[in-house]
Amino acid sequence: MKDTLCISITFLDNLFHGQGDYGPEWPPSPFRLYQALVASTARSRCDGDAELRWFEQLSSPDILAPLFQKATSRTIFVPNNDSDKEPDRQKRLAPKHVRPTRILGGLPVHYLWEVKPEDKNLAEKIAEHARLISTVGWGIDLVAGNGQLLFSKEFAALKSEYRGDYWKPTKGASLVLRCSKQGSLNDLRSAYESSLSRFDGNIYKPARRAREFQEISYARTGVASRPVARFKLLKADSDAEGWSAFDQRYAMHAAAMARGIACKQSRSSGFDFPGGSETYVAGHTGAIAKMPPRFSYLPIPTISHPQADGYIRRLLIAEPVGGNGACAQWAHHNMHLQTMIDTSGNQRAILHASTPDKVFNCYTQAGHSFHTVTPVILPGYDDMKYSKVEKLLLKAIEQAGYSTEGLHDLYVQKAPFIKGAYHPRAYTRPKYLKSFSATHVRLAWKQEIAGPLALGAGRHCGLGLFADVECS
Repeated sequence: MKDTLCISITFLDNLFHGQGDYGPEWPPSPFRLYQALVASTARSRCDGDAELRWFEQLSSPDILAPLFQKATSRTIFVPNNDSDKEPDRQKRLAPKHVRPTRILGGLPVHYLWEVKPEDKNLAEKIAEHARLISTVGWGIDLVAGNGQLLFSKEFAALKSEYRGDYWKPTKGASLVLRCSKQGSLNDLRSAYESSLSRFDGNIYKPARRAREFQEISYARTGVASRPVARFKLLKADSDAEGWSAFDQRYAMHAAAMARGIACKQSRSSGFDFPGGSETYVAGHTGAIAKMPPRFSYLPIPTISHPQADGYIRRLLIAEPVGGNGACAQWAHHNMHLQTMIDTSGNQRAILHASTPDKVFNCYTQAGHSFHTVTPVILPGYDDMKYSKVEKLLLKAIEQAGYSTEGLHDLYVQKAPFIKGAYHPRAYTRPKYLKSFSATHVRLAWKQEIAGPLALGAGRHCGLGLFADVECS
């Protein structure tokens, strides 16, 4: 029977300052832990090559992490590294924006790997090195490290008694964390050597960052994930470079072009979609009373920046809530570099499979509060009565796969909530939706839910798309 290697880090303060590529990172990535492990091993001056090279190739770990909140952002002032120009430290301060993560409950973070019997000795040495870890994240993120091998009963007890979140690698999930891979150790040492030689007399050469790692999608158990395939829309003209942009008022046209590509690719791929490709990919549901599982094609308006213009330069293809990620993975591989063609035969954009960025994350990250970017098309007629609007919204929430019992509050208005969005009547709709009422909506949930969140009768073609309120 396999044992479990458990490396634990307990933060001595309740704030974690580590940042991912697009904002605060939680839980701390396994690669961040590996960096701390390499540093602690080097600091102890022990020969850890064999175990570190074994450890870097392990599969992505499960993670038990305390509950958390996004702490209030603040600005601190730090000195620029130009003391030769201005000796007085107080005259060369530059602002630095900080948004840490607040750790709740004081529990340690546990990283868990299955260990084969023949690798037990290597795992025990890694556990010894883990006890030397003193920081994870910024230099001010002090921790107490620990490592141990758990038998199956001990592992089961840890999982059942832990009062935090259980994170597992999940295809297509919205959270992406870095993990080590073969070559990470050599790369970290090379990056360290470049930091030692960054000064050549008066010439400064920035130290290079680590680059040998893999990016793995993670999801919390107990929080229904919605796996996605992410695409950037690039110019289709072979002589031009850069983004292709669509007006968000015509989001349904961009969605239709993407659906056309998916339909074409599905006919020749031989992939077994739940319910068949005609339903899952094309959305042909006929007179079925209960909506079967299907793709949602979600053009993504650009938000989250003061100069954001609301134009569509990205696209998500999302599985239903609770999907296993296989269909999103199919879309990621089979629609990459395919050309979007409009009804007149013009090439409008090329789909380029992408990794998460700040704009994507505004729509896919888990949160409590969301508001619409494109308006919700109500699944019925509201007769201009607020009580009926509310009833139809609750119906739309259930149709999308969410429980209305988890809803804390809702608010509706005709005016858009964010810059770059429009009044509901400005958006182009399919003929079968033109007579339905539409509105902008803000929702608050009792528990976090994972995006992307799309509600209403147009939720599969880019209408009724929500973003995290904190991105505005």
